[in-house]
Amino acid sequence: MATEEPSTLQVEIVSPERELWAGSGEMVIARTVDGEIGIQPGHIPTLAVLAPSGVVRVLMGRESGEVTVFVHSGFLSVSEDNRVSVMAEVAEMGEEIDTERARRALEESSSAGLSDPEELARADRARGRLRAAGELV
Repeated sequence: MATEEPSTLQVEIVSPERELWAGSGEMVIARTVDGEIGIQPGHIPTLAVLAPSGVVRVLMGRESGEVTVFVHSGFLSVSEDNRVSVMAEVAEMGEEIDTERARRALEESSSAGLSDPEELARADRARGRLRAAGELV
């Protein structure tokens, strides 16, 4: 007798400060140091290092929409029981991002010169935050 795969994932996104989001989703998309990864129910167990200043998206279906979160470093874990855990050093819900502040940070780091590694990282974080908020960068 064949077993039926569950049609959803149980997802949690956490940072050291708090649990940002937990719920069911049809797919999780994240940028890792090895490239973008998409997780659907039945995915093999995986442990991946998140790229600095990336966006994690949880697709919940056509009618339910999606959750978008800015993450800065950390890792993503997929277990056999269709659980996806995203543990980020820094994380912020897309709808909570102050886009004006992020744009100012991007402009300031760009005008400071992108030869400085700290300013490059600051600009990358600002771009990631703006992408998570749904802004074009």
